[in-house]
Amino acid sequence: MANDILKDEQLTDAQLNDVAGGTYVQSASDALKFKDLGIKVYDTEIAGVPVLMHDQFVKLRETFQKYGVTVEDHGGLIDDNKYFVNGKQVTRDDAWKHITAQFK
Repeated sequence: MANDILKDEQLTDAQLNDVAGGTYVQSASDALKFKDLGIKVYDTEIAGVPVLMHDQFVKLRETFQKYGVTVEDHGGLIDDNKYFVNGKQVTRDDAWKHITAQFK
């Protein structure tokens, strides 16, 4: 069953570079962090890993923006995602500190 889901929704590396960008691992981890805060940005997961397609990446970016963080995730499979608060690039950890502070 899991293979059927992936077969129907799997992107090529070139498509993933254009659509997903960044590292999928970072973006999937970000989606899980939002889930822990009660904000769901994806519908499907396999073995605990979110399945992120174009719509989910858009929703992930929009959710970051809602909490004052801009994320650039067009770096391909190798380059890290870039995170910005008030136009200034910050570390991923600092971006998450900014977000989680809003939930205290």
